[in-house]
Amino acid sequence: MKTKKKKTYPLLWLFFGFLLVMTVADLCVPFRSFSDMENRYLAGAPKFSLAALFDGSYTRKYETYVSDQFVGRDSWITAKSHSESALLKTENNGIVYGKDGRLFEKYTSYDEGQLERNLDFIAQFANKQGNVTFSVVPSGYVLMPDALPYGLTLADQETALLNIEKSFSENIFNGAVRWIDTVGLLRASGEDDLYYRTDHHWRVRGAYLFYKEFCTEKGLVPTPAESLPLREVEGFYGTYFSKCKRAGTPPDTLTFYDIPVDSVTVDGVEKGGWYDETLFEKRDKYGALLYGNGGLTVLKNGDGPRKLLLIKDSYSNALAPLFLENYDAVYVVDLRSFPKGLEELCRSENFTDTLILYSFQNLAMDTNLYRITL
Repeated sequence: MKTKKKKTYPLLWLFFGFLLVMTVADLCVPFRSFSDMENRYLAGAPKFSLAALFDGSYTRKYETYVSDQFVGRDSWITAKSHSESALLKTENNGIVYGKDGRLFEKYTSYDEGQLERNLDFIAQFANKQGNVTFSVVPSGYVLMPDALPYGLTLADQETALLNIEKSFSENIFNGAVRWIDTVGLLRASGEDDLYYRTDHHWRVRGAYLFYKEFCTEKGLVPTPAESLPLREVEGFYGTYFSKCKRAGTPPDTLTFYDIPVDSVTVDGVEKGGWYDETLFEKRDKYGALLYGNGGLTVLKNGDGPRKLLLIKDSYSNALAPLFLENYDAVYVVDLRSFPKGLEELCRSENFTDTLILYSFQNLAMDTNLYRITL
C-alpha cells in the first residue's frame, strides 16, 4: 500500500500543478470577443444573480464562458483536429468529410413547425405586397450526394422544397408569388462546382445562374457573365472549416463580380464600396461582402425609378450587386438585423419588384421572419 501511495502522489501533484498553472494563465490572458480561427463571437462572462444561479442558467453560461476563453484554445482545437485526422475519423464537431476535400454539415433534421410558420409569414407579406418572387437555395449536399461519405443520410431538403412548390398550387400564396425552382435550375446547369468546399455558401457562379433566371422571369435582359469583372481572393477558409479544422484542407478561392456602385449605405452609414477590402486579409473573407449582414443595405447606380427589394440571408451577399445591372437601386434587408417592420419601407420606396431568397437551413430555423409582416 505504501508503494502505491508514493507512486500516486507525484501524479496528483502534477495534476493539481497543471490546474493551478492553467488557472493563473486564464486570469492573465486578455478577454477575446471574437475568434478569427473559429469565425464566431466568443462568450463573455455572465452577470451573476441568485435567480440565474438557482435556475441553472448562470452555471451553463459560465461553463460556456470558461470554454470559450480557455487559454490556448486555438492550439487545443488544432491539436484535436490533427488527432481526429490521425484516427481516420470522417467527421468532427458536426462537420463530415466528403470526397475531394469537400466538407458538409451533418444536417440530419429541421424544425418543420418553424418552417411552416415562416412560410405563412412570407405568404402574409406577399398577399399584401404583391409582385413577389420567392426562392430557396438548397445546401450543397443536395446537388452533390455522391460526394458524401457512404451510408450518410442527411435531411431531405429536396422533398421539402417540392412540398413548398406544391403549396403554390394550393393557393396558400393566392397567386401573389412567383416561385423559382433553384434545385432544378442548378442541377440543369450540369456544373458540379457551384458551392465552396470549406463553406456553406454557393459560389458566385451559382448566384449568377439565379440572377440570370430571375431576369428571364421578369422579362429583363441579364448581363452576360463574361462581360462582368470577376474578382478572386485566395486563401479563403469558410464556416465548415472553422468548425472542424480538418488538417490538410486546402483553401478555397473567394470569387465575386466586382460590380461598380455609385453609392452604398449600411444601416444609414455611407460606405466607400459594397465590400470591406480589409477583411480579405482575415479569415472571414466572405464577411467582407456587403459588410456582413446589416439590417438595411442600399446599393444605388443613379437616381432612376427602378428599385428592387431583396429580403435575404447571407447567400445573397455576392448576388445583390448583380441586380444593379437591371435596377437603379437594390434595397437589401436582412431581418436578423432589421428590428422594425417592412411596411413603412415598402410604402415610402414603391419597389418595382420584390425578391425573397433564403437558404433552406435559414428558412427552417430563422425566428425573425415574423418581422416581414409588420
